[in-house]
Amino acid sequence: MEANITGENDERVGLYVDDNNGVEHWIEIQFDGEIKYHEQDGYPDKAAKRTPEGNEHVSQARRYAKWHVYRERGYDTISPPENPDRILAALVAIARLPEDVFNEQFGDLQAQIESHYDNTPVDLPFPDADPDDVLVYRKDVYVQPDPIEFEPPVLDQYLGHFEGESGSPEIPSKGTLDSTEFDTLNFEIEAVSDMHYLHMDGPGSEQTKRSADPLEREPDATIELVPFDPDEIESFHHYVVSHLAYQIRDCFLRVGVKPPVAFRQTGWGKYRAFHEQKFRPQYENYWDATADIQSWEPK
Repeated sequence: MEANITGENDERVGLYVDDNNGVEHWIEIQFDGEIKYHEQDGYPDKAAKRTPEGNEHVSQARRYAKWHVYRERGYDTISPPENPDRILAALVAIARLPEDVFNEQFGDLQAQIESHYDNTPVDLPFPDADPDDVLVYRKDVYVQPDPIEFEPPVLDQYLGHFEGESGSPEIPSKGTLDSTEFDTLNFEIEAVSDMHYLHMDGPGSEQTKRSADPLEREPDATIELVPFDPDEIESFHHYVVSHLAYQIRDCFLRVGVKPPVAFRQTGWGKYRAFHEQKFRPQYENYWDATADIQSWEPK
């Protein structure tokens, strides 16, 4: 993916984006991330007439345009839970939590997941839901200070201290971010929401249930986990931290860009990215911790 900003006025930014299929897109984005204009000549104009691959190329171009404008101009054009800088801030804040505080804030999520495996009734807010259906449990995380007000950006500061090789990435865990070299990434949890739910028992049958928002702003990250056997992991705390690292991986894949080496590892990340990786030819099954990945370059 490549982009070139061609102009800016007091309302929006205009740019060209060359997608991974070699098609040029002309896009104009408002400072809040709304795309006001998008034209390209490589795919049908109507989404229904495009192939799944073509639709994903168009989506990648739009996402990449938002990412490019955010990084080059500093406008908040990316939805907060889709912004790698914000997700990394949440990861750092959670990784640094003492175990008792982590349990206070995320113990309900752990108990809900474990209820699928400990022979206790699974409490669900959907009367027609079965515990074997697709279920996603979510919790919003709000951090302070504001992660997008850092220079260099939060992600760049972390990667500047990373040492590793492709195929052997370093996923931050509790205790690994306490070094003085990360003093500038001293994020704290401002609030954590109660649990939100997503239920799906077939195509077109998605249901959601949201709890109240603890703050009057969008969260910086959203943890979204599916049920898994707790005996398969050693620490739920580290699992959540790793899950956010996989979300950062998915953010880069979804804009059509190879993730940084530090985040090239398989595991459950974003729920929407899981669907794209399952059904779009641009991706491999990065969500699957057992997958043998041939390439980290989305097509």
